[in-house]
Amino acid sequence: MQLCDQHYPTVHNRGMRENHLGKALCRRMMSTFQQADITPLFTQIDDENALPQPIYNIKSNEFTVWVIAHHLLSANIARRDALVHTIKNVSEHFDANTKNYLLLVADHWFDRSKASKEIPSWWLGQLPENIEDYYHDGIKLLETPNTLPIAMNECVELTNGLMQIHHPLKSHASNKTVHKYILLTAIYTVNL
Repeated sequence: MQLCDQHYPTVHNRGMRENHLGKALCRRMMSTFQQADITPLFTQIDDENALPQPIYNIKSNEFTVWVIAHHLLSANIARRDALVHTIKNVSEHFDANTKNYLLLVADHWFDRSKASKEIPSWWLGQLPENIEDYYHDGIKLLETPNTLPIAMNECVELTNGLMQIHHPLKSHASNKTVHKYILLTAIYTVNL
């Protein structure tokens, strides 16, 4: 969550751009790997198919981590489908010679739209347990039947991802969690 604290001005201006969010996360991962004496190669995958999200690859002899960063400026179905389309495209490039991991990171500022209120349910596959915390901050979360875990299973046959939502920002005045900004993460182990 230090990732967001360090980039607060960017986050505060309606979230981080995909390339900023993805590169910041990858730099943090590369630093962690280097501290463990692992020296993987970090690359940004060329955008030959005009994909809306940047794709990053961290590769060693033992593993490949695919990182897709997605800024949900709008929470509408088209933006959600764009992420699923990118995941499907990346899945075609999984390396059969190493263990593959797919890491998704996205962020969103809640607005008053129905689509925005569905984001936690769409990401997790269910409403979060702390739904009352959102309600106290004026956010009435909604369920959606179309979820990212279902799409992952149907489109790329990936299941059992670790889907999480985070609220890394705190109010400076009261030190309370700012629920209006949400950071979404997911990691899948790919079995080829």
